[in-house]
Amino acid sequence: MNIQWVTIMVDDLEKSKEFYGEYLGLTLKDAFSPDETMSIVFYEAENQMQIELIKNKNLQEVTNATGVSIGIATDRYDELLENARERKIITVEPQILGGHLECFFVKDPNNVGIQVIKA
Repeated sequence: MNIQWVTIMVDDLEKSKEFYGEYLGLTLKDAFSPDETMSIVFYEAENQMQIELIKNKNLQEVTNATGVSIGIATDRYDELLENARERKIITVEPQILGGHLECFFVKDPNNVGIQVIKA
C-alpha cells in the first residue's frame, strides 16, 4: 500500500500555496478547477507523496481537525527553522523525540500541524 496524498480543505488558497510551495519548497504538480466553485492544487515531495489543497467556495468556513499533523523530513531543516521563527509560526520548538529524531512543529494557514524533521 502507498499513501498517494493528504487532502486539506482550505479557506485561503493563496496563503496555503505560499506555505506549501514557497516555505516548505514542495513542487507544484497540478492545479485545476473542476467547476467555478472549486479550485484544486497538488504539491509533491521528493518521494512523490502529495499534498492536495482544495478551496470550495460553497463552504463558508473550513475547520480542520486539531491533533492532525503531517511529518516532513528535510535537509533544509535549519533554514526552515529560522524562517519559521521569523514568521512566528512555530508551535513546538526543536526537540529530540525517541532519542534520535530532531524536529519542530509549525501550523499551516489552515491550522494543520506540520512536523518538520531533520533528515
